[in-house]
Amino acid sequence: MYRYVLAVHIIFVVSWMAGLFYIVRLFIYHTEANLKTAIERDILQRQFEVMESKLWNIITTPAMVLAVSAGITMLVINPGLLQTDWMWVKLFFVTGLLVYHFICQRIIKQLKAGNYKMSGTQLRLWNELV
Repeated sequence: MYRYVLAVHIIFVVSWMAGLFYIVRLFIYHTEANLKTAIERDILQRQFEVMESKLWNIITTPAMVLAVSAGITMLVINPGLLQTDWMWVKLFFVTGLLVYHFICQRIIKQLKAGNYKMSGTQLRLWNELV
């Protein structure tokens, strides 16, 4: 049973990470659409909002929920994992990843409302450094 849950965990962690990497790329495109003409900007920003929404709601957030759920299930099946130092280090980084996830969610809402102020360059740094 543990190995099946581990496989599910790995699959959804990879999916979650892919979604987090790609969503920031969409933020960059969405923000840089402001530099286009009014007609192009309106078309592009609407399209990016649709893409961001689908990526976030269909792939990234469900993958996060399933990855975390599978991780918790593994800890329930094998509570001895909590006795290892590496697990606590991993849980620290998972907490950071969850914070990153919810910051990205806030950015989606700000972009949709039209009140996001970071530039494409700042978002590139966010994407590469964080």
